[in-house]
Amino acid sequence: MKILLKIGIFLLINSIYAFATTKEDVTNLIEDGVKLCKEKGIDVCLSSFNDKKGDFVKGSLYIFAINYEGITLAHGGNPTIVGKNLYNIKSPDGTMIFQEFINIAKTKGEGWIDYKWSNPETKQNADKSSFIKNIGNNILIGSGFYK
Repeated sequence: MKILLKIGIFLLINSIYAFATTKEDVTNLIEDGVKLCKEKGIDVCLSSFNDKKGDFVKGSLYIFAINYEGITLAHGGNPTIVGKNLYNIKSPDGTMIFQEFINIAKTKGEGWIDYKWSNPETKQNADKSSFIKNIGNNILIGSGFYK
């Protein structure tokens, strides 16, 4: 019986961390985030995005929010970076990734970007794809998954 319980817990944990595997998962989460921001306002949605036990953190899938100056306003995966300016941070492949996020939000309103980023589970640089969306007030939200 204990072995079955351990197997069940193992499967549950792995299913939680494997949630973000498709672009559809990411875009659905972002659209839910946009809806909350429109219905409840920026302060409520940013607080919700930072809640590691809330609806916007699903294993390795979470929403981050950044203003157009590069200040992190929310980060469901790592709330300790809220308030930090990431504008001049480069990805491991040399891309000014947060400037690219801001450019997508400003010029296109939304879009996908591929880049390298440190995977917190493997501690290795890995290919990542993120969806970025302008939510107004010079703020963007995004979410992504490792390939």
